[in-house]
Amino acid sequence: MKQEGPQLESLTHRLAECPPEFLLEPRHGGTGSIDVRAIVADHFRRLLRGELNDEAARCSEAVHGFEARRQQLIAIVAWLLHDGWFLERPELAPDVCRFLVADRLEQLSEMVRPETMVGDPDRREELVRVCLSALGLRPRGETVVQATDRLTTLDSIERDRVVRKTRAAEARARRIREEMAKKAAQEAAARYSPE
Repeated sequence: MKQEGPQLESLTHRLAECPPEFLLEPRHGGTGSIDVRAIVADHFRRLLRGELNDEAARCSEAVHGFEARRQQLIAIVAWLLHDGWFLERPELAPDVCRFLVADRLEQLSEMVRPETMVGDPDRREELVRVCLSALGLRPRGETVVQATDRLTTLDSIERDRVVRKTRAAEARARRIREEMAKKAAQEAAARYSPE
């Protein structure tokens, strides 16, 4: 997040205006409506101003094998990154490719339905911040600390991790209390039992 990127508000607004076609079921196994592989390839053609390089071609092919929800989220991200600010920076293509095939989008698609990333204001901001962070950018006007803090606050994956960790700690504490109560009851019974 060292470099300053575009304004957050313009990207969240763009995401809110994502065409409904990008939310349709991806073509997968003979079903579905949209070809996410083609969406990604078209994005790279525009970003690279013409032909796909080998990395971009491999990236667009790779998304075809992903699970449907992940492909839906990738289509939404492609829409978001098709903003003029990004298209004027072809040097971002390798980072975009790595992001599209990285586990982060898979994890996010498992936590949050892709259409929620468009319809809910907090999830829109989260997706924009996740995209910017993956590209080494932060929203215009924010410091690295501010951008990192806000992303951490909105991060669905991190929130799920904290909730799981908290539940595990609570379960462990409950087991310890139960064991202590059982031991105390046994000791009390031993003290008062006739010999």
